[in-house]
Amino acid sequence: MATDPETTSEERTGGGLGEADAPFRAAGSVVPLEGLRRAGAFPTLAAVSGASSGSCRVLVVSADEELCEIVRDLLDRAERPSFRVDGATSADAALRRLAASRFDVVLLDEHLPDRDGLELVRVFQRRGIRVPIVLLSEDVDRVDPAAAIELGIGDLLEKEELEVGRLVRSLRFAIARRKLTDRLDHLAQYDELTGLANRSLFKDRLEHAVGAARRHRASLAVMILDLDGFKAVNDTFGHAAGDRVLGIVAERLRGCVRETDTVARLGGDEFAILIENLARPERATTVARKLLDALEPPIRFENKEVRIGGSLGVALYPNDGQDPHTLMRLADAAMYAVKAQGGRSCRFHDPTLDQRMRRGSILEADLRRAFERGEFVLFFQPQVPLCPGELGIAAILRWQHPELGIVEADRFRAVAEEGGLIDPITEWLIDEACRCLREWHDAGWRCCHLCVPVLPRRQLAWSDLGARVGARLARAGLPRTALELEVEERAIFEDLETGGAGLTQLAQEGLRLAVDRFGAHIGSLRLLRDVPLRTLKIARELLRDVPEDVNAGFFLRSVVGMAREAGVRVVAEGVETRAQLEFLQHIGCHAVQAATSCPPLPLEACSAWLRERSEAEATRPD
Repeated sequence: MATDPETTSEERTGGGLGEADAPFRAAGSVVPLEGLRRAGAFPTLAAVSGASSGSCRVLVVSADEELCEIVRDLLDRAERPSFRVDGATSADAALRRLAASRFDVVLLDEHLPDRDGLELVRVFQRRGIRVPIVLLSEDVDRVDPAAAIELGIGDLLEKEELEVGRLVRSLRFAIARRKLTDRLDHLAQYDELTGLANRSLFKDRLEHAVGAARRHRASLAVMILDLDGFKAVNDTFGHAAGDRVLGIVAERLRGCVRETDTVARLGGDEFAILIENLARPERATTVARKLLDALEPPIRFENKEVRIGGSLGVALYPNDGQDPHTLMRLADAAMYAVKAQGGRSCRFHDPTLDQRMRRGSILEADLRRAFERGEFVLFFQPQVPLCPGELGIAAILRWQHPELGIVEADRFRAVAEEGGLIDPITEWLIDEACRCLREWHDAGWRCCHLCVPVLPRRQLAWSDLGARVGARLARAGLPRTALELEVEERAIFEDLETGGAGLTQLAQEGLRLAVDRFGAHIGSLRLLRDVPLRTLKIARELLRDVPEDVNAGFFLRSVVGMAREAGVRVVAEGVETRAQLEFLQHIGCHAVQAATSCPPLPLEACSAWLRERSEAEATRPD
């Protein structure tokens, strides 16, 4: 065997593995001493042991207590680093010491009273104890080198040849060998660029996960994610920038799953995610949303900013496939189906979940892109008067989704709140409402006000909501009475219970306030007493069985009567029949907002409706 030209004569003949041990050094896959030294595996013992103080903890396992003292005496004479030597006189004692404390290396006697030394090493393996080991033997030639390597023994040392230099070098070699073995094991299972599991480890974990799910009748999800727009990053900024982006993406994906789940890089810009122990299959849609949403924020580094997205395919065990290969294949096929449709979305192999994902669950990433693409739009529904008075127009926020079509606000409100998007949506809503009002006022239709929904309940607690709305009205040259904020009764009660600061500020700003869906949940008449309302919007729930049910009719009549006495305008929502309309008119309801009276209209159609109404009023005889 060739020797390292930089080693001394003493190192070649006296330390670590001598010439008689050449088969031990050459056998197996572990790099021999020369390779370790060239790789810089052990410049100092402190470095390879990881001991920050420079000291190294050694556990001597031998029934011969005198041997432990000899080792301690020899290591006390070592120039550097310092050593701390502890002893264990049996295999069981060694296991207890290793369970209670961390040691940098074990000096193990081949023969123990309660167990053979090699058998104890096998116990270490079964228990996951990965401590470097130097085996002390009466005759190293009798030890099978292949078996020693397979067991993870770092070096062999004869008892009769113990001396300071040889002992230190043997400990040093065993520690370095374990360090490099661990490094090689890590490289074999993990992606060096991102630190994620690689394809081999992912398949191994998926194999075990499927077996566990089969035994426990559990569910799991396999997801394949391919980045959209990543090629442009490499082409524009170079491969170093691409590597940086992959590292950032890896961190974002890892932050979306539990510690028990697995995120892997399969190669290039393709990733795989294993979600184990799904409580229910629908849980996979939540994880899918989080993964795609995590890719949405721009990636900034070295004065650069890039935007990427992801195409995600999902397959579920046991619904879609019963084995790892099938699950991987189906998730991959679903991912390519997303790619074929333009990417930046998710597809489930399960048609039911896919439909739920695409038709029922809105992705936060899609919602963020709606701003960039100008996909939000206002519709307008006139509150048709039942008696003389001011005309109100209800603004209805909708989303023109490129795939789902028109999406009602109720379907994306929760996602917007969870994703912190309510603030920008409200800003856009108020700005657009002021723009439309300005257009109508310029056309001469000053007899109407616009009713704008306040989406989240928590908005009332914003200390500057009223001021912000007031500032926008002033900027548009509109009076404060031109806009009316519609708030659900639940939100008003929450504000009252916390002191009413939000309501007070709205009143101080002189803004109109309407309670929306009155009677749908709480229906307390306290609102008429304690809140400065301008409008009370009656929910369709209070119209149920009216006018046929005498009690329901009596209650509704009472609510309208008290509201009128308090000077509050009453608008009924969800009127479905002619009989309901006539009853509402009879009891003094001011207006109705319902599809039966006038459906929601786009801006141009609503402007035409206002024009016709204005012209009709102008020609009406006094």
